[in-house]
Amino acid sequence: MIALEPIGFVHNTCTVSQLPENIKKEISEIEILPPYAEGLSDIEQCEYLDLLFSFHQEKQTELTTRIRTGETKGIFASRSPRRPNHIGVTTVKLLRRDDNKLYVEGADALDGSPVIDIKYCDTSLFDQSAIHHAIQKDAPRIDIIRHILDNNLPQLLLQSAQLHGHICPGLALGIMAATRIMQEIYSEQRDPADFTLTLHMQNCPIDGILYVTGLTPGNNRLILHHSDEMYFEVKDKQEKGWKVQLSPSNRDYIQRQLPANLSATEKGFAVLNLDFNQLFILNTF
Repeated sequence: MIALEPIGFVHNTCTVSQLPENIKKEISEIEILPPYAEGLSDIEQCEYLDLLFSFHQEKQTELTTRIRTGETKGIFASRSPRRPNHIGVTTVKLLRRDDNKLYVEGADALDGSPVIDIKYCDTSLFDQSAIHHAIQKDAPRIDIIRHILDNNLPQLLLQSAQLHGHICPGLALGIMAATRIMQEIYSEQRDPADFTLTLHMQNCPIDGILYVTGLTPGNNRLILHHSDEMYFEVKDKQEKGWKVQLSPSNRDYIQRQLPANLSATEKGFAVLNLDFNQLFILNTF
């Protein structure tokens, strides 16, 4: 047996399990207990730290797990909290120190998580681009997922244009609508592979929707009906999900909001900043 005593605790506003990317947006306070405070000497010189903590709310353990991209992996090849010892490790950015309290960015620990250790982060031996490329080989949609969770619509539009061939308002509409649905799926911590995409539309939005959702003919998750109805549905095996339809007045709304002299590319990026509720009708079923 190995007995571990907390050296401190994490404090933030995240009290229940949720997407790690959402928790990492928080500024977390790491309170180090007084007997260990001396160990913080000169820590201000460290821009990045490795934070080891306990997944104190996690009760389950599994040796294989299904990750967000759909693959089933051994627990040690994932970042799932359902680990044998429920230990988490993440790299954080140190923003400031206030006596025995550290304020950090990037922690994916819930409020009240016991801190096991803090170490200086040493990346000197690693080529960061090579590491990222290795991750991409195993999870090729990792960057798309991050852009979805960050609501980085411009980057998704740029990347999807490599498939579509050009940037235009129609492609931007597909990006906006699909991103909203994927954010719903990820916020519920659901697996996109459990959903099917049914398209009742044609032309440019289709490529944006396919790119963002990853629900394509290749993985048998797409049903396509070329139609002027201009809507799509994403639903699970119980036929529950979302329907997104282009508002009948979306063209008039876009014309009123955007200068007529913009190029198609400029209009594409400008559409991303328009009111979602003026462009789409979103229903849950």
